[in-house]
Amino acid sequence: MTKNNPLKINSIAVIGGGPSGITSLYDLTRALKNGHSLYGVKDIHDYETSKRTAFDEVVLFERNSDVGGVWCRSERGMKNEDPELPDFSISPNYEDPEQIFVKAPISKKLDTQLNNSSFKDPVFVTKKEKQPEDKYQWRSSAAYEHLFTNVPNKYMSFSYKSAKQLSKNYKQASVFESADEVGDYLNQIVEENNLKKNIRFNSNVERILKLENGQWEVTVRVTESQIGTSNLADRWYKQTFDAVVIANGKTIPIIPRFKNLEEFTRKTRGKTYVTSAKAIKDPKILKDAKKILFIGSSVSAIDLIQYAFPRSIEKPSVFISRRSEAKLGHDWVEFCSHSKGIVNKPEVEEFLPENQGVRFKDGTQESEFDVVIFATGYHIYYPFLEKEYVLKHQKLLKFFLYTFSIEDPSLALIGNTYAVFFFNRVECQAAALAGVWSGSKELPSKEEQVEWYKSDFGQKLLTYHVKERFMDPLISYALQDRPHPFNTKDTEEHVAEISQGRRILEGLFQDIRTGKVDPLTIVN
Repeated sequence: MTKNNPLKINSIAVIGGGPSGITSLYDLTRALKNGHSLYGVKDIHDYETSKRTAFDEVVLFERNSDVGGVWCRSERGMKNEDPELPDFSISPNYEDPEQIFVKAPISKKLDTQLNNSSFKDPVFVTKKEKQPEDKYQWRSSAAYEHLFTNVPNKYMSFSYKSAKQLSKNYKQASVFESADEVGDYLNQIVEENNLKKNIRFNSNVERILKLENGQWEVTVRVTESQIGTSNLADRWYKQTFDAVVIANGKTIPIIPRFKNLEEFTRKTRGKTYVTSAKAIKDPKILKDAKKILFIGSSVSAIDLIQYAFPRSIEKPSVFISRRSEAKLGHDWVEFCSHSKGIVNKPEVEEFLPENQGVRFKDGTQESEFDVVIFATGYHIYYPFLEKEYVLKHQKLLKFFLYTFSIEDPSLALIGNTYAVFFFNRVECQAAALAGVWSGSKELPSKEEQVEWYKSDFGQKLLTYHVKERFMDPLISYALQDRPHPFNTKDTEEHVAEISQGRRILEGLFQDIRTGKVDPLTIVN
């Protein structure tokens, strides 16, 4: 078997300031050279000044003005500036993220100038107004006004700070939090642990390249207003790092290709509001809508459908178009989506602009929709990775234990795996990064990693075995003094508690549907 070369990592770039990036920053800054972790220690200044920490530099790049990712208050709700749909004029292949995500152009001249740039000595490029790359990179949060979580509080937190301190114990949703509370919680972690000094805000990573010397070259663009003018300026620079953490999440909505969709959006403008769920600012619009079509039947659709009620359930006016019929009883989402008052239809065959309608694949038609929402998920896409490089390195985006690139263990992915216990899972990933990249722990051979990928990666991560299959293997690579997130009495019944939470959500949905509870007041 091929033994891995020892990793020599002194500097790390973390891309993204949501929960994944924040917990990565927490564990990496608390790794010591002696193989121990400063888990639970808020002030690590003395360890840093005495050079006892494992890494010389850990920088988190966040493209918005605050941390939180999807929970970032400054980028969500009424402050959401994302486009409702891709600009169809940019590319007819709007179902391809490579075609609709507009990258900032890096000319040969700019690239040459950047060779002598740095964070303190950037290259300035002035522009008179926002360009396509400022509009079509889906920077805003998908969290809308009045949103509350669908995961119990204790599993919306990291082990080093309980979320119980923040809960307002809402009457109808006592075990859940509002989106604002989650954002506050993440901000408190950053403040209490003095992590802000490691974060560069308004910093969009446009490109990362692997250099011949083994380092990663990170190209950053910071857009800012020019004082005294209406102009904007892009501040560009390059910086090299020994390792990179991809923690940018999924932000680009999937808009499937349908016949006549472009014509439909053009001809029904002002009559039918067509948008992705990602761009919803305030779900109050659903309360007033006469007839609604949701394309997609997963969690984001059900979360939004609640705000359309109460309305007549005898004469249904809420429709769901789904790719495949659900297996009833599998989850609360499927129970809710088949409730009386909601009509389930197959996939859309085509849009019908002349009557604000659609034809479904079973041949049936419905007309006069005044709201159409695409709740069809998000692309897994890393726009800063050069496409040619990824194509040449087939194992680059195959991750051992969902975390370490098999091709290059100095590249890691945190998050972006669909399963429950998100906060706890990414915490385990961050703990493993600190152990391996500090040199305290060593990954198995590439052959063993490939074998794991073939046998385990494609298996669905069900609630009852996420701990054993995902979290436990990762935490085995953690530093000494770094506990397992579930190594507490409070989380012994994690499977049962998640199930209980889903039952509460289902009951709450039915109370909303029948008018017993107003969803707009649950977390206000």
